[in-house]
Amino acid sequence: MAGNSIKNIAIRNLRGIRQCVLDELADVNILVGRNGSGKSTVLDAIYLASSWAEAMDKIRGIPKHDYVIYRRGGRGDWDKEKSSLWLNHDTSKAVEVTLTMETKESTRLLDFKLLPHKERPLDIGLVSPLLLDMKSLDVPELPQELKREGLYVSRLGMVWDPEKRKKEKTNIRNIINESLGKELEFLGNIVLIDKRIKAGDLERLVWNKVFDRRLDKEVLELLRDAYVPEAEGILFRPSSRGVRLAVTLPNTTVDMDNLGDGARYALLYVSPLLLVEDTAVLIEDPEIHQDPSSLASLVRMMFKVAKRQSLQLFITTHSIELINIAKEASKKYGLDMRIYHLERDKEGDVRIHTIENVDLDTLQKID
Repeated sequence: MAGNSIKNIAIRNLRGIRQCVLDELADVNILVGRNGSGKSTVLDAIYLASSWAEAMDKIRGIPKHDYVIYRRGGRGDWDKEKSSLWLNHDTSKAVEVTLTMETKESTRLLDFKLLPHKERPLDIGLVSPLLLDMKSLDVPELPQELKREGLYVSRLGMVWDPEKRKKEKTNIRNIINESLGKELEFLGNIVLIDKRIKAGDLERLVWNKVFDRRLDKEVLELLRDAYVPEAEGILFRPSSRGVRLAVTLPNTTVDMDNLGDGARYALLYVSPLLLVEDTAVLIEDPEIHQDPSSLASLVRMMFKVAKRQSLQLFITTHSIELINIAKEASKKYGLDMRIYHLERDKEGDVRIHTIENVDLDTLQKID
């Protein structure tokens, strides 16, 4: 795998998952399984961990931890609904997401936790010394008591000591940033793309940058290839309610909102990928509103961009068609791909097995 990446994920007590481990992650990781098996929760786990490195979602303009709540039910925010993240709403145990991060220089274990309600601060935090060997750091200004195991560092740099039940402000966040610069940059740039992505958000936060770098040419190529053969260009169109993204045709101009569902979702799913590199992109059910031919064009473009920009992809799907297309596209672009089948039992333990050949039994399990 080129560049930086997540090699392993361990999840505990998050949503419907009591425990789940995904090992030996690849360039492209496809998650399949029945509804409720934990596929979307794996994406939530990675996205939640990334909020420690960068709190804001750069394609929606809201805090990531708010969106991880909102995207499920379409209502609520972190302060009001965060208890929904705990397995069975049991807030007496910590929610934990442990990532094994690999760079060219090293492999490190980063342990992110949401502490039980009785603890403070109730925030996503990093637990030492799994984040790095604090005892080996020659940092005179760091108090000696902060070098011991089990301390909890919030995203704002507050240190919580579970034994003393005490928090204090230190410069430890700056030390972590310096020590884990590449890992945190990778995490901070992670993008989550799902069916709740809005045209208005992309118009406001993404498409100015797409036009600045003339990446609209690539999106136009996709539209012409799979959706709107007569498309001549993409532009911002003035309207009574501001400006809107639109596609120019020989005899008219069509707002993105009025494109067919397949074309609109393709544009929404692809454009954020074009702006990131050397990070992970979390993609939920990209087959939505896509016919087989259009889906093939969309997946090939995603994989092409992933190869060019060193993106690690995590894709959930219920589509056997997507899996077959992805297998061909991964070979074409030289991407290592693994398919993980998730099965969750009544207690919330998720069993994982990798799939080499997709057969009818597997199809029955993921439908």
